[in-house]
Amino acid sequence: MSMLRKAFEGQLIEVQAGRREIVACISTSAVDRDGDVVLPEGLVRKNYSGLTVFYNHDTALPLGAAQWVKKSGDRVLAKYRCTDKTQFGRDMFALAQDGVLNSYSVGFLPGEFSNPMPEEIARRPELKQARRIYRKWELLEFSLVGIPANPEATMLAISKKVAPETWAAIQKCAALHEVMNNEMPPFADLKAEESLRSKPTDRDSARAGTPSSSAAKSVRLLTREEIARHIVANLRAVDMGHIVDAAFDRQAGLLR
Repeated sequence: MSMLRKAFEGQLIEVQAGRREIVACISTSAVDRDGDVVLPEGLVRKNYSGLTVFYNHDTALPLGAAQWVKKSGDRVLAKYRCTDKTQFGRDMFALAQDGVLNSYSVGFLPGEFSNPMPEEIARRPELKQARRIYRKWELLEFSLVGIPANPEATMLAISKKVAPETWAAIQKCAALHEVMNNEMPPFADLKAEESLRSKPTDRDSARAGTPSSSAAKSVRLLTREEIARHIVANLRAVDMGHIVDAAFDRQAGLLR
């Protein structure tokens, strides 16, 4: 069975700045965007100490490690520590602490699942809209992700707040997200920056009848804010429906 991922709007419970530790809600019993419910009481793994925490499920971008994960009412809470050994870890802690990045996504293996029962719908009418309830599931990893109410404002805040190498990693992750989902390349309609070494000389321009290098000098570097606006404008929500359906088909033996 393939790992499934579900994103939830996060909620900071506690931040211990001196120890770089964060307690946050990483999952709830709410009906998600795909019409699924992941029941907190269905969490089956016992020991999550040391579980690596990533940014956006990218294993090349670890930011810390979990100290514990536990069920609490209709939520799953986690305490994790951001490393201070890398600039990326320090930046991620600052962004989470300030609420700039405030969402989490869990990666898990489904165990037991079914449609909502009539008695469950009677207790929770919103479950009438649910297509599937995960009753047992094993948490494999969780990630800090960027799914804010105002994505442009968040991306701009990130671009101004973090170190250049962290911004580059976040930007690359967003761009790869688009490419992996066959979406528009992140800079498709942006004017390509001209390299100084590739600019024609005045003599070459005269021979070719093209504008001289003086015109090329007007080309400027795009600011990080402009790049952020463009990326956010072209990001689209990922439709997980076909991915989830394929996973269930594989489990039923319909696909390999």
